[in-house]
Amino acid sequence: MTDYPEIRGFIADWFARFDRLDPIDAFLPDLHPDVEWDTPDIDTALGGHDRVRAWYRVVLETLQRPTEHHVSKIVVKPGAAQFEVLFRATTVAGDLIEASVQEDWRFETRPDGRPLITHYSAKFLQEADT
Repeated sequence: MTDYPEIRGFIADWFARFDRLDPIDAFLPDLHPDVEWDTPDIDTALGGHDRVRAWYRVVLETLQRPTEHHVSKIVVKPGAAQFEVLFRATTVAGDLIEASVQEDWRFETRPDGRPLITHYSAKFLQEADT
């Protein structure tokens, strides 16, 4: 049985990019062009990379750098990963936010072992303003 270190490393790198709020171009190469992007408050008329861009535009307009993502309870299987993320950030208005999120990914494995995400789901477990 494998512990999938390449997938776990990818997850850590993915959220390090979100902590820095890297440009959208840092994420799109790791997302299938037709990725199913299932996150709260996104225009459901959009699909694939367009939907991701719309979501991330709101993120960049709403949050200050840096943000914090603490990943736990990672379970990786061939073509899928599930884990929890504790998210903390400060809005541009100065409000502190904290949320626990359940992430569910499906992916294809590229020849170098890195995932190409085909389905990305993030659902709130709890949300509390601090």
